[in-house]
Amino acid sequence: MNSLSALLRAAGLLAFVFLISCTRRETRKEGGPSRGPEFRVRAIDEASLNGLNVLPLKKPADMDLARRNQIIAGYVNKQLPLRARVQLNVYNPGLEPVGLAGFDYTVLIDGRVLGKNRQLTNLDLPAGDSVRVPVAFEFNTYKYLGDDAMPALRNFALGFGDLQRRRITLQVRPLLRTGRGRVSRASQILAPPLALRP
Repeated sequence: MNSLSALLRAAGLLAFVFLISCTRRETRKEGGPSRGPEFRVRAIDEASLNGLNVLPLKKPADMDLARRNQIIAGYVNKQLPLRARVQLNVYNPGLEPVGLAGFDYTVLIDGRVLGKNRQLTNLDLPAGDSVRVPVAFEFNTYKYLGDDAMPALRNFALGFGDLQRRRITLQVRPLLRTGRGRVSRASQILAPPLALRP
């Protein structure tokens, strides 16, 4: 009788352990690495237009004649490079660590595509944690602005440092490292300024 009771207790314990194991597996499937990391623009460290630092420019009065002429000169020469460095916050919402081999990204200005690039990296994202990743890029904005943009140049240069205006956003496609060292692409994710989605 005692051996039967012990056997029943052991079977119950095994069933309980199996149930917990299945629940953990289900949770991993729902919230694990398959969701992929989440990206957000945390800060804009640098932004210059034809060599002019545009981060402090907030209102039309900030564009004095010398600054305006510097931007006009680049536009007239059809070379108006926007150089920027942003800080991306990369968050892993899963229950397991994720290896990030890099990411493809598209830069948008005011919701329109400016250019695309790839950044390679070698990051391990702990489960439920985030890391900061700097991203630097340079694109010629002349084609983006078009041939008749001269009157709008002053306004185009304003507000790059204001996260509330959402001037710069990134679309990011992560390159994830698998257990065998291969790289796979996760789904495309919009990376808006963090201030807009606290």
